Amino acid sequence: MSASSLPPIAQAFQLAAGFAFTQSVHAFVQLGIPELLKDETRSTDAIAAQCGAHPETLFRFLRLLAQSGVVELDGRQCRLTAAGRFFRKDLPGNITQDLELMTYEPWQEAWNNLLYSLRTGEAAFHHAMGEEPWEYFRQHPEYGRPFNEWMTALSQMNAQALVDNYDFSPATTICDVGGGHGFLLKTLLSHYPQARGILFDLPYVVAGADLEGVADRCATVGGDFFENVPRADILILKSILHDWNDEKAVNILRNCAAALEPGGKILAMDMVITDDYNPVGYFYDMHMQVMLGGRERTQEEFSALFARADLVITRFIATGSPQCILEAEKA
Repeated sequence: MSASSLPPIAQAFQLAAGFAFTQSVHAFVQLGIPELLKDETRSTDAIAAQCGAHPETLFRFLRLLAQSGVVELDGRQCRLTAAGRFFRKDLPGNITQDLELMTYEPWQEAWNNLLYSLRTGEAAFHHAMGEEPWEYFRQHPEYGRPFNEWMTALSQMNAQALVDNYDFSPATTICDVGGGHGFLLKTLLSHYPQARGILFDLPYVVAGADLEGVADRCATVGGDFFENVPRADILILKSILHDWNDEKAVNILRNCAAALEPGGKILAMDMVITDDYNPVGYFYDMHMQVMLGGRERTQEEFSALFARADLVITRFIATGSPQCILEAEKA
């Protein structure tokens, strides 16, 4: 029985018990059950023997997960569903890193303080943890390291989306604003040998840059995009604007507009909220609010945001990934 076909009281109970399902899926991944099952059907006793679990308890556990659509049970025979395959670490596009982050204490504590965000419109993370996320992750590498690994994985996906969907052949200088350790910029420069690059982020972030193979064409610059941005003819803002409320996002865009060479372009990569049902977009919209006071935006909201910085969006380019490329220039 699917969740949508459950009686309303059962649907309501599943919402109330959502925390238990998150922890259950996390344990499911930690035990390595998705990789044990792969595309096969196995008995719950065999699974328990292979992953070192108590057989009867594991059966009851998998029975719970079957109610959320992660596995299917036929008696005591178990197999992954199409949804459950996204928890296989050996398959591309899996969401195990997302899941890992969602179970960490600082993420959980931020969401435990959702009511603070709802009442104030401010980020719950700082209220709960006493630090902004970036500073907290710097001081707590046990959380910062996996977060940076997750961001690198996203950069790999987004770099390919940029290469596949945008022509950088006219570019002379490409600046990746808030570009982390440089994976996206390195990918672009590898494909476009005529271009030079600037990796721009906080000083302690660019100190860990990896620009092997393109270092002779790329400068690293430490700074703060709320103060200024290096000049370039293409400025990239990948997963930057959704971190911030409208006032701060406009501040970033104005600094980017001031740094554009004549005829230059700003390329932002972000989710675009549509009227279609999009649980991922709606979740990240509130997740950005809880973590940073930011938000995901619609096309209309993006257009209004850029206009406040005297910029006009010339194209929204679909990429086949959750993110869209927004091409903008000076109005």
